[in-house]
Amino acid sequence: MKTLKNYMILILAFMALNISTAQNIENIDKIAAFHEGLAAVKQGDRWGFINEAGTMVIDFRTDVYIPHNGHPKFNDGYCLIFEEKEGITFFGYINTKGEVVIKPEYLAATSFENGLAQVIKHYVTETGNTNALGKKIVKHTYNELVIDKYNKTVQHIRGPVNFLLEINALQKNSPRILSTFIAPKLIALHTNNDTFTIIKLKD
Repeated sequence: MKTLKNYMILILAFMALNISTAQNIENIDKIAAFHEGLAAVKQGDRWGFINEAGTMVIDFRTDVYIPHNGHPKFNDGYCLIFEEKEGITFFGYINTKGEVVIKPEYLAATSFENGLAQVIKHYVTETGNTNALGKKIVKHTYNELVIDKYNKTVQHIRGPVNFLLEINALQKNSPRILSTFIAPKLIALHTNNDTFTIIKLKD
């Protein structure tokens, strides 16, 4: 009986050792600073997130958006993700559980701040005409909007703007977000004549 008890103690000790060892995360290529309690870590071409206890809370994935000269991070509990559709990039958001809360549907998007983000939303309108091959001719437009964390439009900023939804055209002239929050309820919109328009958000 004593031998069996010692054997069980040995097994439990071994399991505890394995559990503590398994929590180590190895082969990390980059580690970002903590922001909102989470830090982005890179392994190969994938990014995940750890908490301040060193636990992996969002597993490595390939759709996390990396801003220019920066690292992925959460703002207001949301992080930008992207998805390629026929060579065109669309943006959405995940929450701190790694769940997609706003599917990738925007041609451009900012991080959330004070519960709001700016996005470029794409629209397709049938013209009623057909081309020489008999295919329906459609018109592509976009609007710049402010959305909340429930993906509801809070404010229309500009648009509709006509554009070509083609890879080559988008590479040369992709839709850009031209607005900037200057206060929680105020937006400065950079206009085409190089001036600014101050927009007050609706209550």
